[in-house]
Order: sequence, then C-alpha cells, then structure tokens
Amino acid sequence: MNPTHSGPAAGGARMSAIRTPCAATAAVLVLHGGSADSTEPVGPFSLAALRLLPVARAIARADRNAAVYRLRNAVKGWNGDGATVLADARAAVDAIAATHPDLPVVLVGHSLGGRVAVHLARSAGPDAAGPVVGVVGLAPWLEPGDPVEGLTRVPLAVVQGTNDRMIPTRSTEPWLDRAARAGVRLRRIVVDGGEHTMLRHYRRWHRDCVDGVRWVLATAAAAAAIPPGRAGSAGPRR
Repeated sequence: MNPTHSGPAAGGARMSAIRTPCAATAAVLVLHGGSADSTEPVGPFSLAALRLLPVARAIARADRNAAVYRLRNAVKGWNGDGATVLADARAAVDAIAATHPDLPVVLVGHSLGGRVAVHLARSAGPDAAGPVVGVVGLAPWLEPGDPVEGLTRVPLAVVQGTNDRMIPTRSTEPWLDRAARAGVRLRRIVVDGGEHTMLRHYRRWHRDCVDGVRWVLATAAAAAAIPPGRAGSAGPRR
C-alpha cells in the first residue's frame, strides 16, 4: 500500500497519504518521533519517520473507511516550546480538514510525536470546536509539567512498553496521574517486553494502536452525544 499523495504541510514538512477512501468516515494523522533539541532537517530516509510507516499502513488496513496520513516534520527537535513541530502538525490537520470537511481527526504520535499530538489536541480538540477528537500516544514523551488543561473532552489512549529505556513508563506517570485527576478520558495499554523502537512485538504494537484509534473514535462519538456539563471521566486502564 503506497502513499497516494505527498505534499507540503508547512515549511519543510511533508504530508503523505497512505489511504484516502472516497467515503471516509474518519481521518488519522500519524506523527513521528524526534529529539529534545535539534534543528537538523528530517530527511526522507529518517529512521524516526520511516518507523511510523508500518504503523500508518496497519491503521489503513484495519479500517478501510479511514483516511490515513503521515507527516514528516521540518526539523527533528522539540526545541524549547515545540513551536516548529506544532506548526507542522497544525498545518497538516488544517490540510486534512480542508480535504475532508467535518470528519473527526485522530492524532497518532510516537515519542516526540506523542507530545506534539497531546499539545495540539489542547488547542484543536472538541473544546475548541476543531477537527481533532482524540490522541493515541505510542511510547509518548510526556513531561510532568506539560499542561493537561483543554483535554477533558479529548480521549487519550497510551501504549507503552515495559522495556522502554528511552521513555520509561515511570517517567510518564506524573503527567498521566495529573491528567486522570483533571478528568481526561484515559486508556492505558502496556506491551510486555516492548521497547521504544516498537520493533520487538511489533504486531502487538500495531494491534494496540489500531484498538486505540477505534476506542478514541467511539469515546469521542459517545461524548459528543452527552451535554458537556454531564460528561463523566474514565480513569486509566492498566
């Protein structure tokens, strides 16, 4: 399954379509990892970006009605406030929304991409009447001080590996606990023996990612039918 379209998202970023069905019912944007600090461009053969190609293809195979895209950022790093990578992702979401008006958009992010997805969902999610309805974080980079405000109506599925040495599960506990207390709808899945690269037990990673996308869409749809003041919270599932 080859990308059907590739074009600029913002600056040097590139967005590629993995699958774009005519009667799509949802859209998924896949965001790759990176580093804390680097202004080096992300090339077409970047391992961080290529690592998410099988993930995007797995999502497209599992849901034939989903329009699936992946983004290659302009630069590798978060670089302080994440301005560049957030702008890249925001432009990609805008492009998807223009192509698929009124479709719910799920962000799937690995490592740095998970942090980008969560931050972007705060400003683009249902609370702001934007197209982003939820996030699936794959071994996401979540700092304890990252904000949780604006996520109470944006379901978040988190998939982590027990053998992740780059972003150990314990490093995300403070943020996830704060998010749960703030009322964020969380679904947490742990891959026994899973590592940060998602290569070991890759089928399990792909399956859990697909399940996460489905859960996000179902949870967002259910929440949309409930008046905001009456929406409840589901705590972390371990």
